[in-house]
Amino acid sequence: MKRVQSYEDARRRKSRILRVLRYFAVLFIAFEAFSAFAFKSWAIASTSMQPTLFPGDRVIVASSAYGILNPFTGKRAAFNAPRRGDLVLVRLPSARDRAWHERLLDSALRFLTAQRAGLPALRSSLESPVIKRVVATPGDSVRMEKFIIYVKAKGTSHFLTEYEVSGADYDMGTTMPIQGWGQDMPLSGMMDPVELGPGEFFVAGDNRASSSDSRFFGPVQAGHLIGSVVLRYWPLDRISGL
Repeated sequence: MKRVQSYEDARRRKSRILRVLRYFAVLFIAFEAFSAFAFKSWAIASTSMQPTLFPGDRVIVASSAYGILNPFTGKRAAFNAPRRGDLVLVRLPSARDRAWHERLLDSALRFLTAQRAGLPALRSSLESPVIKRVVATPGDSVRMEKFIIYVKAKGTSHFLTEYEVSGADYDMGTTMPIQGWGQDMPLSGMMDPVELGPGEFFVAGDNRASSSDSRFFGPVQAGHLIGSVVLRYWPLDRISGL
């Protein structure tokens, strides 16, 4: 009798474990689907978007704002182009294509830590997605003078400031280069005109004196756009739409 009870206890424990595992599997699948096609949370880790966003801020990203991304082809169905002035979560052109098991492990770690941590090897400065501002769209020409970006919109003949062409209102964090810093040197605040090709978007950080953006890694393609940043929800005293 004792042996039968022990067997029944073991069977019930195994059944409970399986139910818990199935429960977490369903939650994980729902979490991944919601993150991929609806909204995801993202933590700000750098100063490149100051004074708009600060390290430690947490934001909501609308994953399908620019169309539904096909994870197998990297292309978007029913692509809806971002507007100038939009804040976007973007995958860097330098980011390598990750193996399926790396993506799965990274997703599992983010799920278990409520988006606070992923696979460390996938979160280097060259791998991790970043938040930037779209300042120019396909066919535009862009140049920079004293950290202000001037845009000649496609089909027009004059350069306007990024504020005039987008209608967006935002502040920038800039620090003028040290005396003698040449205009052709990085972070000089100057950039010669660049014309964007089809499907190319020029993105920049609001902290122009401390941001790696399209001035360095070039325009980004539509497939690199992960989603639109729509809300800062942390810290609570600075909740705001973006």
